[in-house]
Amino acid sequence: MNRAAIALLSLSCGLAASAFAQKSVPVTSEPHHHLVYTGERLRVFRVEVPADSSTLIHEHAVDYFWIAVGASEFVNASVGKDEVKVVAPDGSVHFTRGGFAHFARVEGALPFRNVTLELPEAQTHPRNLCEAVLPAEPTDCPAAMKTAAMTFTGGTVRPEFETDQVRVTLLTIAPGEMLEIAKGAMAPTLVAVDDVAGTTQMTCKAFDTVATEALNLTSGNTYPGNTYPVRAQQQCRLHNLASGPARFLAVEFRAVPR
Repeated sequence: MNRAAIALLSLSCGLAASAFAQKSVPVTSEPHHHLVYTGERLRVFRVEVPADSSTLIHEHAVDYFWIAVGASEFVNASVGKDEVKVVAPDGSVHFTRGGFAHFARVEGALPFRNVTLELPEAQTHPRNLCEAVLPAEPTDCPAAMKTAAMTFTGGTVRPEFETDQVRVTLLTIAPGEMLEIAKGAMAPTLVAVDDVAGTTQMTCKAFDTVATEALNLTSGNTYPGNTYPVRAQQQCRLHNLASGPARFLAVEFRAVPR
């Protein structure tokens, strides 16, 4: 090994040792994690780690999942474990069990951006639907698409994964397109994935009442907020009036675990 390689290895080891010497902080105190929504069953963070930087060591107390906003590569360093290099394609969804502390280090030229969604309830029996969110586990896309078609019509609908408590679907609506959400016992929570100029218009019908609202397409924005018009037993339509595709994570909670 030449001197340059040895120096680089020594620097990397020194940085890792220095990072782990820090005291871990709650995820809400980690400056790259911006809390944008808090609900009884969901907490949403907008995350951006610039190139050539790292987060503080922070704690994830509960199960969570995240979606990559743009392609990225980073090093995941969990306390007490070996470092792992993660390659995250744009739009990829990742589920992680809580109860650990780690930091993320970006060594390349691109930032690591994602939307992180915490699930305060303990999640049981996680399983893949159309995507390999859980590595090395099977997928079951045909059945998942049949179920999704009962709730979502139009756009591009991609069921990602589910547990006994929640089901997660990635919705993509091209500019000018519409997507219908069927009425159901529980309305899905929608989380915007990207920053896109413009809005998506949501129109919901309940009996003789029609409510319309413009949803701002800012990464991490979560609906319902205080004025979200979707409620149980309402049929809703999303019309993308923005300049680019509108991507949402649809989070459907079950009333009771299956």
